[in-house]
Amino acid sequence: MENLGLLKLQLLYYGIRAGEGLPSPLANPFGLVHLVLPDKTPVSVHRNDNGRESPFTLKKDGARFHLDIADRECVPVKWTPPLTCYQKKTSSGLPVADILTVHGDFIAVHPSHACRFGQSGLSCRYCGSSKELSQHPPFTPRDLVEAVQIVLKEKRCDLVALSSGRVDTDDGGVEKLAMWVAEIRKHLNVLISLDLVPPASNDWIDQTYAMGVDAVYYDTDFFNPNDEPKKDFEKHKTRQLEALEYAGKIFPTGAVLSHLVVGLEPLEETKKSIDLLIDRGVVPVLTYFPPYDGSSLRARWTATPEAIVPLYAHLYERLVRTHINPQWVQQYDVVLTPLEGRFFSEQSARYHLKLKHFYETGFGRALRFGLAGLRRHLRVREVPRG
Repeated sequence: MENLGLLKLQLLYYGIRAGEGLPSPLANPFGLVHLVLPDKTPVSVHRNDNGRESPFTLKKDGARFHLDIADRECVPVKWTPPLTCYQKKTSSGLPVADILTVHGDFIAVHPSHACRFGQSGLSCRYCGSSKELSQHPPFTPRDLVEAVQIVLKEKRCDLVALSSGRVDTDDGGVEKLAMWVAEIRKHLNVLISLDLVPPASNDWIDQTYAMGVDAVYYDTDFFNPNDEPKKDFEKHKTRQLEALEYAGKIFPTGAVLSHLVVGLEPLEETKKSIDLLIDRGVVPVLTYFPPYDGSSLRARWTATPEAIVPLYAHLYERLVRTHINPQWVQQYDVVLTPLEGRFFSEQSARYHLKLKHFYETGFGRALRFGLAGLRRHLRVREVPRG
């Protein structure tokens, strides 16, 4: 029987070939085919039509779909048609697909800067399959609200995630996202997360919380040894870790997260980074985005799916032991979530799975939104700067 965690990683790595007689369009506007593996395990996979080898072929037999795998038993899957809302337009004429992408219950938006993963040469699954697709035309907060409203008419989504992109300012990028948060809060009942750089001082974290943000991704840059050496590196690293730890005390448990890009450093270093983050109350999200062809990273990429399995097992087991809530990771189809690390572990995920299933019920979702709204009502306030 297939290990579903390993199968998901292999699909993210190799992509799929398309068999005969499949529906059209098969993929969304970003080239991703959405499948659901057994045990309700979703994954968005790029089509491997450029001649590179993939052992996986998606086939259709009557109304059923399956993955035909070289030298292995086929695996039944469900295929999800691309969202039709991507083709719809806002009142200003912008296609929804030019403003956002949808992953599970998660809407990803990069309103002010190009995606940092794409800029680094990684094949980002959040915003598309290539660097070019991660470039967005200009749009306004009003355009974004309209685009989200169009999506919500077709599909339930809980969380809108706004990314600052790669910035080098003391605020970590939050100041430019404030007007986007305010516009969403004015019109939509959704949870909001921000993808930021750890700020230079903790009052920016207070400011972020007071804006009514529900969760934050603080992505550090000192885990990548291939970056240009920074002046005062140790001071820089210490400050970033202090910011993460402080945010972990301000936001609800599990609501401070950080991406760790797998494959840019030795795996043992990534494992140490997992521990550094969890020890500070931060949920690491391992991103496995093999670089696109032609990027400078492609030549030195060695992180195969089989090699990185121990990282996911370690992350999952650390989270179970520390009781940090992993439920804020809702981009189920583009990453192997910390909870899905259970596929590589003997430790039971019973409590976290029950909580996940509860939040997926109508009552559980209403309770979650109610508690988040109460927290914002009690805590949102103006914080003087300086």
